Amino acid sequence: MNVLLDTCALLALARGDLPRQAANALSKSEEAQVSIVSPWEVALKSAGGKLHLSEPVFQWFAAMTERYSLRPVPLEARIACAAAELPLIHKDPFDRILVALAQSHSLPILTSDKNIPKYAGIKTIW
Repeated sequence: MNVLLDTCALLALARGDLPRQAANALSKSEEAQVSIVSPWEVALKSAGGKLHLSEPVFQWFAAMTERYSLRPVPLEARIACAAAELPLIHKDPFDRILVALAQSHSLPILTSDKNIPKYAGIKTIW
């Protein structure tokens, strides 16, 4: 089974406090994927003063993907368009992209977000 990490899961992994169920799913996954929108979201949080990293976001993200063998998934036009067409259950564009990506590839999402599992065909672990 492959998994997709939400930005909150990526940050929890970096802090070392990913919940046990999510950590187990991550360790058992054949491939752990992270959307390329996650470093963008982290960069916005960092620039806004809501998150402080010890290194530039690009370096942090590269180190995370290497350390945990995460596969960055590029944003494709079809996923961006699918995200725009989703019902407005969630207004966060980053999470909508993750939902569209997960739907497209039948991936469970490691997340604490309570709105994401409200979308059809979405399984969350956390």
